[in-house]
Amino acid sequence: MLKEKYHFLKNKQGIFLVGAVLVYMSAKITSHLTYNIKLQTESAKEHDLLLKTLLIHQKIWDHISKDTFKHKNIDKKIMHDRTYHKCRKLFPKAPSQVIIRAKDAVYAAYKSIKSNKRLNSLKEPCKQHNLAIRLDKRLYTFCKNNTIQLSTIRKGKRIICSYNPYPKFAELFSKYSACDPLIFYKDNQFWLSVSFEVPEPTYVANSCIGVDLGIRRFAVTSEGVSLTDKDFLRQKRILRYQKRTLQSKIKTQNSHSTRRKLKRLKRRERNKNKNLCHHITNQILQTGSNTIVLENLSSLKRKNLKKDNYNKSKSSKNRLSQVPFGMIRDILTYKALLVGKRVKTVNPAYTSQNDHRGLERGERKGCRYYASDGVVFDADWNASINIARKYTLKQEINKIYHPISFSSPLDGALHFLGRVLSTTQSSPIKRQTQLSFIAVR
Repeated sequence: MLKEKYHFLKNKQGIFLVGAVLVYMSAKITSHLTYNIKLQTESAKEHDLLLKTLLIHQKIWDHISKDTFKHKNIDKKIMHDRTYHKCRKLFPKAPSQVIIRAKDAVYAAYKSIKSNKRLNSLKEPCKQHNLAIRLDKRLYTFCKNNTIQLSTIRKGKRIICSYNPYPKFAELFSKYSACDPLIFYKDNQFWLSVSFEVPEPTYVANSCIGVDLGIRRFAVTSEGVSLTDKDFLRQKRILRYQKRTLQSKIKTQNSHSTRRKLKRLKRRERNKNKNLCHHITNQILQTGSNTIVLENLSSLKRKNLKKDNYNKSKSSKNRLSQVPFGMIRDILTYKALLVGKRVKTVNPAYTSQNDHRGLERGERKGCRYYASDGVVFDADWNASINIARKYTLKQEINKIYHPISFSSPLDGALHFLGRVLSTTQSSPIKRQTQLSFIAVR
């Protein structure tokens, strides 16, 4: 259900602007937040019991997968009738519920393959490479004092595992309901992955901001905030150099230790990117606007990173490939839902070349934009306003009017937030002007 309310906004010049507040009234909408915590068994014997349970679950998973691959009949009841009693005879120590959970996991895997139209192209049955099992209420019970009871291959008695919840996990566990957890085994350690159903606040579309993503400037908002971190870029250059060195060694030596080091470096780089994306999105979400507009850069890397694209140098391709544009968008999207905001995307065409005032197109040179009337703007700042303007013009076709939160993008007035990863970074002083681009009707 959609309700539309008209309101008046007053900018710094005292001009009242008519906009529309869109309040989306719907049923209770929830998001799922997943957190992992370490599990500790009380003894080495219980550790072996839990590990053997996961190993048997893996064997049952592979057995049901072979049968499903052979018959190609993706139906939960038929799969249960065909495999359940066979698995009870082949694996007599396994609890019946472990077999059912393995069957459900195989069904979900093959259903996804079938929906993606890859079932007929499979050459061999799927296998479970990781030791993991999705629990249900018959296999676990959360107890007091941060403990959990788990069913294993030992009949008649459950084992008790303890966990040490960090503050965020304890807060969510006390406020919201937890879904069925997942237990997995990694690096000789049991982990418990718990998802929480967190209700989403009501979305009120008061105004919107544009965000321009880049390589050196990670993000520039239309409110005049630039997010960058030179120290992070220096660390990334070191990691890229180390990766190139190891990749050249693999071509000549192909040793196991070199491949292991390269895998470790890739994991470290991935974690650094993920950590950076979380800090960037947290800074962007400090805005008072409830609509955040990004560029749709899904085809940027596909077009520019082709081997036959000789217009881009090798170094520029390398820099572009290291920027996690998709990760920033995904993390920002799910975090925005939790605070009552929404993320929209627009076509990035000509956002860096057009003048945000609607004048004749100027010229961009580096980080500066030289307008046709002689005014010099910050190029990324000007592009972020154009991104927001594209979204508002598109909405005006449906008679929905969103004011844009921005300030004049004069060159040198951009507020740089250095050291995005710093936890002591103070919040920026935002120079905002509420304006709306309303087409002449």
